Amino acid sequence: MARVVLKDITKIYDGDIKAVDTANIVIEDKEFVVFVGPSGCGKSTTLRMIAGLEDITAGEILIDGDLVNDVPPKDRNIAMVFQNYALYPHMSVYDNMAFGLKIRKVAKAEIDQRVREAARILDIEKYLDRKPKQLSGGQRQRVAVGRAIVRNPKVFLFDEPLSNLDAKLRVQMRAEIIELHNRLQATMIYVTHDQVEAMTMGDKIVVMKDGLIHQIGSPLHLYNKPINKFVAGFIGSPPMNFIKARVVEDAGSIMLDEGSCKLKPGAENATALKPYIGKDVILGIRPEDLPYDDKNLPNSLKTRITVVEPLGAEIHLWAQTTNHQIISRVPPHHNFRIGETVAFAPVMEKARFFDADTEQSILPVSLVENQA
Repeated sequence: MARVVLKDITKIYDGDIKAVDTANIVIEDKEFVVFVGPSGCGKSTTLRMIAGLEDITAGEILIDGDLVNDVPPKDRNIAMVFQNYALYPHMSVYDNMAFGLKIRKVAKAEIDQRVREAARILDIEKYLDRKPKQLSGGQRQRVAVGRAIVRNPKVFLFDEPLSNLDAKLRVQMRAEIIELHNRLQATMIYVTHDQVEAMTMGDKIVVMKDGLIHQIGSPLHLYNKPINKFVAGFIGSPPMNFIKARVVEDAGSIMLDEGSCKLKPGAENATALKPYIGKDVILGIRPEDLPYDDKNLPNSLKTRITVVEPLGAEIHLWAQTTNHQIISRVPPHHNFRIGETVAFAPVMEKARFFDADTEQSILPVSLVENQA
């Protein structure tokens, strides 16, 4: 397998449309890296540049130490799995998987060995004689993955491969791709707009928006230490709550005036917030760090419930404060009603804070995890 390095990669389309802006990414050998972001953020364009399907406007791409900017896709020793499967409808599953090897004039016995081994790994041996139209969506996706496996590539590229599947099958296929990565110990690069896929699958996540890389790190690092409001809101389901509050000094203590109550930050956060006394900041708090306050403490957020979402193991409560809408994850044994007035007590030690103007984290966080 191989290490993939992107150095200042830029893609500009006609009309000076910058799809990717000076991207720098290091993907280590055997690593599973997920590019995630909203539609139009540049993640698929970046993947296609690695594959050689898009020309690079500026920068360098190295695969296994070799510069591949001008190397044709067929000579990069990569395999790509597409969103729409891209199977030949007139060919059997066996022939679809073997086709690329036949073009390369691989020996017939080796082709048969590779195809049957890939089919065994993916549990599609009994479908080898069928045509794609006789398969379900999940089975077709396995065939597309199998076609990539038989090539023994240096790098696997996945371009939103599960987006055409139903929700239950997506969960199953996520687990199968993770298991496949563990078995093959391959370098894999995976593109998705679904942050749940990114969180559950990636060793490392690259968060993109508007052609820019906003942050790179492990799932838990991005979840716990987002570099800005965008990453904080994009990573996590349900999303992080954002509450605008003014930093004030009250009896010698730093407090956050939300408008209807005052919240006291943790000691570490209070130090970072001192320069913001008299200014507005954005308080970010995860739904699980916003528990129901049945004691109605004086510094709790007083709210009116607007939506109750029972999910079995937990309840998602949407509620409205004087100035903000919030969401909380609470245990299922409470019986909440729409319109009911309840209080929530934020776990302030877990809170994140963002500059109200730049939306950057007030607490120090690096663009790349473990970067000096």
